[in-house]
Amino acid sequence: MTSGEWRTSSHIRHSSFVIRHYFRIMQRLKKTLGVRLFHQEAEPLRLRKGCNFHSAERVAFLYLDSDEEFFKSLKKYAKYLKENFNIKSVMMMGFVDQPDKKIPIWQQHKLESDFFSRTNLNWYLKPVSGVKNFLEEDFDILIDFSGGNTLPLNYILKESTAKMKVGALGSRAARNCDFILNMGNQFGVDKYIVQLNAYLSNPKIK
Repeated sequence: MTSGEWRTSSHIRHSSFVIRHYFRIMQRLKKTLGVRLFHQEAEPLRLRKGCNFHSAERVAFLYLDSDEEFFKSLKKYAKYLKENFNIKSVMMMGFVDQPDKKIPIWQQHKLESDFFSRTNLNWYLKPVSGVKNFLEEDFDILIDFSGGNTLPLNYILKESTAKMKVGALGSRAARNCDFILNMGNQFGVDKYIVQLNAYLSNPKIK
């Protein structure tokens, strides 16, 4: 490599580092501003009502898309609720933290399974498109499967008028939930489902 080529290569690496550093700073700034604005927004008026899987007719899941296995586990759980508790509808709304061109193949806009992506967010990470229909639905129970600290999903949970909202203790979403599960220091979907079944399959919870 000649001295000229070395200088060019070094310049490219430096430029790439600067761009990545700038991008990380902007992401932190957007999240900081987004969290501040999130806490300032008022929660909409809604009818709060205790529900369980025996009394609920319409249930919804919020989740952060991670991989196809996780997606399938939620689909399986939705089917379980329908078959074992005669719940009429289980709607899944996922956030895919990618641009539209990188949406995974298992994500599709369907009747009971929908998603939104980075493209649907404004500058401070609030969903501003692709979620209107979901927010207008009158769910009996809305369950947060994200762990409660994903800002775009925090906005969705807060703005929903679901009668009962379920989330994890110690998360950002907890203050907007009506029923909170203590998951300890580690959130895992299998453990979460066990907790959900233990409490919400109890017909005395109203």
